Amino acid sequence: MGGQKTPANYFSVCLRIQSSMAQPALSNIDVVVYALFKLGGYERKIHTEEIAYEAYCLAKERFAWKLRRFRDMGFPDKERVRRGLTDAAKEKYGRLVESRADVHAKGKETDGWVLTLEGVIWIRKNEKRIESTLGTTRPRTFFVDMLRFKKRMREQPLFRRFLENENLEGQNLYNFTDMLNINPDTPKEVIAMTFRTLRSNAELVADQQIISFLDACAQAFSTVLTSMATEGQRAESSSTDDLLLF
Repeated sequence: MGGQKTPANYFSVCLRIQSSMAQPALSNIDVVVYALFKLGGYERKIHTEEIAYEAYCLAKERFAWKLRRFRDMGFPDKERVRRGLTDAAKEKYGRLVESRADVHAKGKETDGWVLTLEGVIWIRKNEKRIESTLGTTRPRTFFVDMLRFKKRMREQPLFRRFLENENLEGQNLYNFTDMLNINPDTPKEVIAMTFRTLRSNAELVADQQIISFLDACAQAFSTVLTSMATEGQRAESSSTDDLLLF
């Protein structure tokens, strides 16, 4: 007496089940931080609505509106994404992102988020896990951005002096802000954020010479950067609190 026939798709179904069980579940923070990275948040401010749409494209069921008539229209749930970003900015989650709201001059668009240095390090550690789960890949523009960043940094006079002298003795604030491509009278928090963005990019390209140079800058201008960072973080904290009111 012959046994029952195994359905043709039995083994493929089993493989899919095993694969889904083997994949660790992603949190909302995982998806929104990766969405920010994919949009270029390692070097520029990204608007919350852009991140919301990218997160929705990466995980539609997770970030779609609940009501079917709106879900079928393809509307992303912006508030769920905002909450994920706000959580990712908290110390207990690693301070992976920071809000750039209320930093720029009055009258300009102030909403936006960027990856912190901690966020960039986190991306390097978790990128493959997230991409394999979501079935996506690193954006093509990333490689162009990183090549452009390395070229620009290596052409900087301050960087060349650092390589020649192995230190930054004799360099002043004007040399430093010139390297940042901003004016010395630029608002302090913007100067600090610009420097942090450069340091994050250096971590992404994993160029040890550039990393050492920027670490030397952090030491050489520690008094300035510390005071600037403190004011910037205070403003960011206030901005994040404002976001929670909506």
